[in-house]
Amino acid sequence: MNSKQLHYFVTIVETGSFTAAAQTLGLSQPPLSKQIMALEEELGVSLLVRSSRKAVPTQAGTFLYDRAKNILGIMDSTERQLHGFRNGARGILKLGTISSSGHMLTGTFLKDFCRDYPDVRFELTEGNTYQLLEHLKNGLIECAVLRTPFNSDGFHCCYGPTEPLVAVGAPSSFQGLAPGRAIELTDLAGKPLIYYRRFEAILFAAFQSIGLEPYIFCRNDDARTCLLWAGAGLGVALVPETICNLSIGSGLERHPILSRSTATRMAVVHKKTGYVSQLAREFAAYFEHYQGWEESDAD
Repeated sequence: MNSKQLHYFVTIVETGSFTAAAQTLGLSQPPLSKQIMALEEELGVSLLVRSSRKAVPTQAGTFLYDRAKNILGIMDSTERQLHGFRNGARGILKLGTISSSGHMLTGTFLKDFCRDYPDVRFELTEGNTYQLLEHLKNGLIECAVLRTPFNSDGFHCCYGPTEPLVAVGAPSSFQGLAPGRAIELTDLAGKPLIYYRRFEAILFAAFQSIGLEPYIFCRNDDARTCLLWAGAGLGVALVPETICNLSIGSGLERHPILSRSTATRMAVVHKKTGYVSQLAREFAAYFEHYQGWEESDAD
């Protein structure tokens, strides 16, 4: 089994047929078929169900497709990282990002980084925190922009400023409170709460510390979903402050929560051990020492 065979196989799966794959690869179909037959013979399993027009992966083929994508990605990343030994802080940075990092990165921080490192390009992988940590462990990305809380064992973490969670909802959810006024957790008692699943532990601990049990209406895996549901009038979203700089819908109010135990921080993370490119280290250090967060948040 070699990388050429894996590339051919992935292309067949993604195009859906030998004919389309051959056109994509710039090959005639017979050599392509021979390569896949040789791969199946070597592995001792059938990888594709063939018909006159389609090629559909078997269960073994689906397993190999997922692994092949990772293997080819690692090979590509390795080649580019080796070029980085010669080039230094330049080239393509394979960066993982979560949905709630968007505004913080695309404010002044990324503009300033690109000004100071004009030879850097980016390849983004978007996902949730758990997915990105696995990608880091497997070498599919070099560093990731995450949000606390997360398990930092085995990772070097460079943290940004602390920011509160913010309650976002219709004005009727905050009767008697001036728009924008900071609130206590007690002000959320009995209100249907919508929150990002990873915040569950810190939210429950914070409510228990004041003797209250939160009314959980919806748990989900994306802070943007919280805002969409709040915008539909279904409850109060609890989201990081910076994500409120995204469009949150007309008529919604935001109220910072006065609770240190529910605060969160962005972090740029890379592996502690093993190879980490100079470019990834430079990016993490730039994030850690960046002084323009207040200006960025004001944009």
